Amino acid sequence: MTTERRIEPSAYTRYADALRTALPLQSSPVGVRILTESPAGPPSAFPRPAHPIHYCAAVMRATQGECFALTLSDIGCDTAPRTLGLETGFYDDDFIESYVTGGLYADRLRADLVLAGVSIIEGTSMVEVAPLGAFTEAHPPDVAIMALTPYAAMRLVQAAAYRGHRVRNEPIGMHGICSECTARPIVSGEVSVSLLCSGTRHVAEWSEAELAVGVPSALLPEIVDGLWESVSRFESDSRKSAIARSCRSGALGSAPSTDALKPGTSYFSDTGRLSRHT
Repeated sequence: MTTERRIEPSAYTRYADALRTALPLQSSPVGVRILTESPAGPPSAFPRPAHPIHYCAAVMRATQGECFALTLSDIGCDTAPRTLGLETGFYDDDFIESYVTGGLYADRLRADLVLAGVSIIEGTSMVEVAPLGAFTEAHPPDVAIMALTPYAAMRLVQAAAYRGHRVRNEPIGMHGICSECTARPIVSGEVSVSLLCSGTRHVAEWSEAELAVGVPSALLPEIVDGLWESVSRFESDSRKSAIARSCRSGALGSAPSTDALKPGTSYFSDTGRLSRHT
């Protein structure tokens, strides 16, 4: 008699489950992997799109389960290839001047001042975009991107702070997904919160109630830990009950201790008044 071997989920499947459970998320966290050299053999386990697609739209579609491998010719906008390193020239005079002539900045001086702080990656050959759980330890993502409500973003920032990580960024209402949620976390190694931008809100149709956060994949274990360690005091009883109902057995970090979800332990009551420090 043979025993069927149980296939363990990857760490990224477990992190995705934990994030969806703890925050909770209405869509999948997305992983992004930057390839700087063309790999030997098949270029990616993920398919290239049949037609060019905006990078931010690929990220949005990945929140719903789709997977993509994107080269320069697969991206249908001018900016994302330059911020993601598939193409050079983000700081070229003519490219910056196009922001001024397009009415995005009052003049060239303001454009230079603002755009000097935009994070970019260099030397990229391909970008993989897929639900976080589609990645493995052998092929890990560089960053995880999540569409969040302001409340969920607050909880994620609290979780980062629990483990000593500050969120230091200056959103400018531009390059929301390609730079602020992808390039910046990779370059800085820090969590980056983005208010998104007009381009991605119109092209990818993010909800007006959503913003986005990019988390370097190396910080995912600490973020999940921080979420569970802070849940007892900073979530209301009703939210803790909802989290308990959505926990899935056996997922790394997605099952906080029973004590953490006990009612009556929150610093804030469900009516919004402060509870006693006991």
